[in-house]
Amino acid sequence: MIVGTAGTTAGGLIDPLDSIADLAAERRVWFHADAAWGGAAVLVPRLQPALKGIERADSITWDAHKWLSVPMGAGLFFCRHADAVQRAFALTTTSYMPRSAADTFDPYSTTMQWSRRAIGLKVFMTIAELGWAGVTDTLDQQTAMGDRLRERLRAAGWSVVNDTVLPVVCFKHSDIIAGNISTAMLLEQIHVRGRVWISDVVLGGRERVLRACITSYRTAEEDLACLIDEIEHARVTAALAQ
Repeated sequence: MIVGTAGTTAGGLIDPLDSIADLAAERRVWFHADAAWGGAAVLVPRLQPALKGIERADSITWDAHKWLSVPMGAGLFFCRHADAVQRAFALTTTSYMPRSAADTFDPYSTTMQWSRRAIGLKVFMTIAELGWAGVTDTLDQQTAMGDRLRERLRAAGWSVVNDTVLPVVCFKHSDIIAGNISTAMLLEQIHVRGRVWISDVVLGGRERVLRACITSYRTAEEDLACLIDEIEHARVTAALAQ
């Protein structure tokens, strides 16, 4: 099996899925796409090219509770080989379970979790309420907010360090690079004020940077302005405390 990632959690990075699909086809192995975070991008026309090749995957994982704003937890698994899934989870039917009937399909036999909540209902209700066009619009709006955040950060003297079309933005400042302040110092100042919440992350096993992830359909320009104000306040306060 070869696994390609469609949007890493830390930096929103996307593997070259089409090339991975080519390699999997050449080697005749299973191609799995981990799209837990970025899978919703296929619903936004301008983001679809970034996930080119995911349609060739043998299986895909995607979490609707992430970017689709469905309540926790709502993980989805797609597989083009139903027989493989059935073989993986098939069990000898016990005496207290109903016997299989011709021309029927029992969903319990395709998962290790026989008794489960109606997880799919909240996904269905979200789509039924918004419609596909509404879902696309909310995702596109969040993507636009990610782009605007990058613009605002650069205008304020920050550097964006991850390259992705998804609305997850990793950034740093020259004060951090110089060692005058740390991301931990900044986060302490930000969180104690309680107006915004962001985190830090280590990308590529190297330096620690700040990370802001936009996954709410309510995020607007005023929220971005508030975030910039807060990180600037934290930077100045942390520098003065040194």
